[in-house]
Amino acid sequence: MTVECESDLELLRRYEPVIRFTRGEFFYPMDTAAYVAACELWAMDAAGRRQNVVPLGELDRDALGDWRRRVPDRTLYLRFVQQPLNGVEMASRDRPQRDHFSAPSRLARVGLVARLIDAGFDLSLLVRGSVPGGTVAAAEAKYAAIREGDPRFVYHGRVVRMGGWTICHYLFFYAMNDWRSTFQGANDHEADWEQCFVFVEEHADGTTTPAWLARAAHEEVGADLRRRWDDPLLERVGDHPVIYAGAGSHAGYIEPGEYVLPIPVQMPQAIRNAAKSAQAFWSDTLGQGQPRRRARLAAIPFVDYARGDGVGVGPGEANAWTPILVDDSVPWVGEYDGLFGLDTQDRVSVLERAPAGPKFVRDGRPRQSWVDPIAFSGLESTPPPARAVATLEREIEILAASATTDAAAIAERDADAQRLGIRVTAAARAGRSTAFVASLVEERDRAVAELGALRTTLDATRTAIVDCRAELARLRAGEPGEPTAHLRHVVHPQDSSEIRLSRLLDVWSAVGVALALAFFGVLLYLDTKDWWIGLLGILGAFVVIEALVRRRVLELLLQVTIVLAVVGAAILLRSYWLVAISGVLAIVGLLILRDNVRELRWTRR
Repeated sequence: MTVECESDLELLRRYEPVIRFTRGEFFYPMDTAAYVAACELWAMDAAGRRQNVVPLGELDRDALGDWRRRVPDRTLYLRFVQQPLNGVEMASRDRPQRDHFSAPSRLARVGLVARLIDAGFDLSLLVRGSVPGGTVAAAEAKYAAIREGDPRFVYHGRVVRMGGWTICHYLFFYAMNDWRSTFQGANDHEADWEQCFVFVEEHADGTTTPAWLARAAHEEVGADLRRRWDDPLLERVGDHPVIYAGAGSHAGYIEPGEYVLPIPVQMPQAIRNAAKSAQAFWSDTLGQGQPRRRARLAAIPFVDYARGDGVGVGPGEANAWTPILVDDSVPWVGEYDGLFGLDTQDRVSVLERAPAGPKFVRDGRPRQSWVDPIAFSGLESTPPPARAVATLEREIEILAASATTDAAAIAERDADAQRLGIRVTAAARAGRSTAFVASLVEERDRAVAELGALRTTLDATRTAIVDCRAELARLRAGEPGEPTAHLRHVVHPQDSSEIRLSRLLDVWSAVGVALALAFFGVLLYLDTKDWWIGLLGILGAFVVIEALVRRRVLELLLQVTIVLAVVGAAILLRSYWLVAISGVLAIVGLLILRDNVRELRWTRR
């Protein structure tokens, strides 16, 4: 190993994160070599025909890059579970030892519309590519066997130097994402890659200073992925940031807790616009609901449990990390662009397709997080702290030079505008033709417009100089500003007071939608003429039970009263529209008369 690698390894160890998992988690970061050795390699052509090119027991991780060259025109993917367990095998198997997991129903935390959409999502698994049932159970058994021979907790890491930053890149590989099967989440898929970055400054004396942590999470992108090192919400053990991993999904969070994640469903624009208008009328006009907490239209709610009450890995925890250095020169990283698990061909949402390796996305393009971690973390326009003062000083010099140039241009253009103005006046008083005068007017107006633009630019430049000098003074005084100023959309865990613990609500949330659909099916089967009355009865009963189990009877009564008032007003308006219009016109006329009389009285004074 070279001295540079030893230095990079030491840097990775110095800032390696602590990851705390949720009780009930079974899959942990592992060495990819053991995983690949337990896989088959498959190839699939454009027509969807599959071929097993390397059978189980014959695959080597370092040979993956060579197989991409040997099979250049087909999609490659690994398969960890060769045969999912059937129902009998799942019922009779000896389950690997794992902590018990329990939680209130996720459906109890959302309303009726979200539960209906969730039912549609469940049905979609029947028609789109998904991981076969029994895969997670088989993966658990295989992973348990691997851990018996290699119980290490592994991260694959590299150090990247770009843009003045030294970036410690930590990659965590899991044999399985079992979020859906085990924790009622959105998806299952073989293989799972998660990652985090520590952005560090290296100084001339050999010391280093950490500045930012960035990590991958479901909905957060760009600047929202990172937290400044002095952020009070960023928990640290010495120089080791703490990350709370989502149960089954393994997404990284800063705060422990349970995160309700609405995964949006694309709806036609017309439906989205109509729903937004109705929501705005209900919340803003009628004052109902909470406008600041509006749910997305057609969003499927899932809970990501990042409680941190299970296994901990890293400094200060019972389990230590084993780092493995990687970079572009490693064949399975830089050359293999196939998937690391089963390709379900879930082309619509790709939720159930396995991911590719650390460098590539599923379609073979390089990952932004690999080739440009600065842009991935939204740091393109943020200099390292040690460079900030020099950057500001240089910017002030550039702005001052620009202001001097603009001031000189203004003086020159000011003289031009005045000169052209005199020419226009002279030509007009001399009786020159309209066309001749118009050409001079056009030239004068152009000079005046340019003069106005220059003055606006100069004012903005001088304002920027004042702002930059003030910021320079703050930085020299050691005032870096608010650590969360860069955040636009912050995801926090659900407040514990909002997590309902009613068993009745859990049961109703699980069976209510199914019962309503079943009763509606019976109603259609009976083929009665007044089926719509039955439908209204079913909906009414559903709404009343919903209000009872959620203890929102008074809220329901208020909402029904408002709806009846709106409907009553609409009926009255339809019946007496001519009277209503006449009344409105009379009121408008009186208001106009009042204002005009006031003006008349004022002018007579």
